[in-house]
Amino acid sequence: MPSFLRQARQTLFRHSPWRIRPCMKIKSLAKRGDLKMKKLLFVTIIAVAILALAALFASCAKKSASQSKAIEAFRETADATSAFTGTGYNPEAPVKAESAKQSRQPLNRKIIFNGTISLEVESLEKTQAAVQKWVRDFGGYISQSYMDGTSANFTTRIPSSSFDVAMEQASSFGKILYKNIESTDVTDEFYDLQTRIETKKVLVERLQSYLKNASSVKDMMEIETRVNEVTSDLETMQGQMNRLAGKIDFATVTITVNLPPKKIEEYYKVPDAKEKAKDLFCGLLTFLVDLFFILLYIILYGAPIVLVIALIYWLCFGKVGLLRKLFRKISVRKDKSSSDQEQTAKTPQ
Repeated sequence: MPSFLRQARQTLFRHSPWRIRPCMKIKSLAKRGDLKMKKLLFVTIIAVAILALAALFASCAKKSASQSKAIEAFRETADATSAFTGTGYNPEAPVKAESAKQSRQPLNRKIIFNGTISLEVESLEKTQAAVQKWVRDFGGYISQSYMDGTSANFTTRIPSSSFDVAMEQASSFGKILYKNIESTDVTDEFYDLQTRIETKKVLVERLQSYLKNASSVKDMMEIETRVNEVTSDLETMQGQMNRLAGKIDFATVTITVNLPPKKIEEYYKVPDAKEKAKDLFCGLLTFLVDLFFILLYIILYGAPIVLVIALIYWLCFGKVGLLRKLFRKISVRKDKSSSDQEQTAKTPQ
């Protein structure tokens, strides 16, 4: 086939209607596919962005939690690490970690109980025996007691756990005239003092460790001074804690008993005016007799001493005058020697 016919056929084939329509359809389908792909790609990008943001928020939350834990741990150890440096030390570094831990613990109430009761009894001696038995039964003790012919007073210490029962039993000793119960809440004072003591103990331990690591004599002297101060404060606080704990553990119960009016204990005898006058006269007579014997002793033992002293004076400075004559001779010799020296000085050589 000639070449021009072949070219003509190809041209007709290219521009024929049945060839153009399929091409247009293919192009439209391609455009639709591109739109779908773009939408799918957009949705995919948005989903990936959401997942990335979620992962970012989760990592930030974990990081903040870890940072908070790290900050808390740092606060517990920052004071210890900042107290000592290579160039010196800071003995005033506060100890807060132990105090913070103790403040989070539940508190048991610390209460001081005081009871006062006044009774009217028939016998002081029997009441005293009953009080002693009552104290022993509760595991306490009598810190102070007083008794006369018509009344008695007992200051007792009873375990606080048995305070209510002890007060009820004490009321049965006689007729109640007066009864009072007081309670003082010292919870804050107790735990504050306890925290201060623990803080001082930790501070002493740290100061001792700083003393071992001290690099100069000046630091050592300053640390030792600070250790002595903190130790003294710690001993004072410990004494306060012991006294406060004693008041908390043992309640104070004061019992005052009185006999009925115009009644006196059987074993107690009212003093008589005649007997008192008789005792006074006997005492005065005894004093006079003792004074007489004292004067007699002075005369008997003092007279010889006076005589000896008088004899010595008579021999030395009296009529005999031995010492007086001796002094006179010495003075005469001195005068004679001085006059001889004057004469020898006047004679010409």
